[in-house]
Amino acid sequence: MASRIFRLVLILSLLEASTIFAAGDNNTPWQADGKLAGLVKLFETAKTRQITVDANGPADFNSIQKAVNSIPNDNNKRVVVLIKPGFYKERVQIPQNKPFITLRGTDPYKTIISYNLNAQMMRPDGLRTYGADCATLRAWGSEFIMENLTVENTYGPHPQAQTVKIVSDTALVVNCRLLGGQDTLMTHSGRHYYLNCYIEGGTDFIYGHAQAVFENCLIRSKESSHITAHAGTEPNLPTGYVFYNCRILTNDGVMTDLGRPWRPYAKVVYYNCWLDKGVKPEGWDNWRDPNREKTAFYAEYKSSGPGVNPAARVKWSHQLTDKEAKKFLPKNFMKVDGKTTDKWLRKILDFRKSFGCNDSLDKSKTGLKSK
Repeated sequence: MASRIFRLVLILSLLEASTIFAAGDNNTPWQADGKLAGLVKLFETAKTRQITVDANGPADFNSIQKAVNSIPNDNNKRVVVLIKPGFYKERVQIPQNKPFITLRGTDPYKTIISYNLNAQMMRPDGLRTYGADCATLRAWGSEFIMENLTVENTYGPHPQAQTVKIVSDTALVVNCRLLGGQDTLMTHSGRHYYLNCYIEGGTDFIYGHAQAVFENCLIRSKESSHITAHAGTEPNLPTGYVFYNCRILTNDGVMTDLGRPWRPYAKVVYYNCWLDKGVKPEGWDNWRDPNREKTAFYAEYKSSGPGVNPAARVKWSHQLTDKEAKKFLPKNFMKVDGKTTDKWLRKILDFRKSFGCNDSLDKSKTGLKSK
C-alpha cells in the first residue's frame, strides 16, 4: 500500500513539474492567477472604500473616469474602483493629487479599457499634437494599483501610440494585459512592480526612466524591432528594468533584440528568462551610437530557450555570475535609492516570503506558473 501511495505522489509531482515548466512552450497561453489577490489586499485596510463602475448596469458610476473624479483630492485612504466586466471606450487619468487608487477588474479578458490615439494626432484644440500624452490610461497619483484589467491602444503598429503611461512614484500592476504597437508601456518614472502580466507590442514597447521589475510576465514582440528602450540619464541612479522569471515570445517571422538605449545609461537585465527563437543572436542594439556601448548596462543571467546565444551576443553586454546577479533580485534591485526597503516594497517582499520565497520565487509554491 505504501509503495502505491509513493508511486501516486511521484506521478502527481511529475505532472505538476510539467505544468510549471510549460513556460518554455511558445503556444502556452497567458492567464491571470487568482492567488495574487492576496498581494493587492495587503495595501488595503478596514478603512478602504470601494466604488463600482458598470457601463451596462446599476453601479455607482457608468464610466471609470467619473469614478476617479469623484475621489477627493489629496485622498489619504485607499479607494478601490471596482470595474465590472464590459468594454470601456474611454481615456482614464489618475492625477497627481489623487493617490491611493486601485483600479480593479474581475477578469482581464472581460474587462477592457480601450482607446485609439497616436502621438501625431492633434488635440481637440487643434494647437498641438498629443505627443507623449496619447496613452489610454495615465497614472500620476502615488501608490497606484491596477489589477485584473486589459488596457489597449488600438492604433498601430506605428507611430507611437501609448497604452499605459505611469508617472506614479510607486505602482503595482498585477494580472493585467497591456496591448499595443509602438510604445505600449511608458514607465515614465518612479518604482513599478509588474507581476504576472501580459505585455505585447512592436517597437520600444516597454520604455521610460523608471526602476521596474517585471516578474513572471509574458512579453510578446509582434515586430522585428526592439523590446525595451530604457532611459537612464546618469551613471549611479537606481533605475532600470529587471525581467525576472519571464517568458519572452516572438510572433512568427519576427527577429527582435532585447533592447536599445534610449538614453546613455540604460540598464536592462533578463534574469532567469525563457527566450523565443525570434530573439536576435546579438541580443542588443546601440541605437546607432557606439558611445552608448560604453555606458549602457545590458545583461542576462541563466537565460533558457532557443533565443539563447551567449557567444554571439554583442561584446559590450554581460552574462552575469551568481554573485553579480544577486543585486538584481527584486529585494535588492527595488530598494529606494538603491539602499532602503520602504513600506511599499516590504509588503511585496512579505507576500513573496509568505510562500517560502527568499532569493528566488518558487513557482511551485506560489502558483505563479503558466498553465
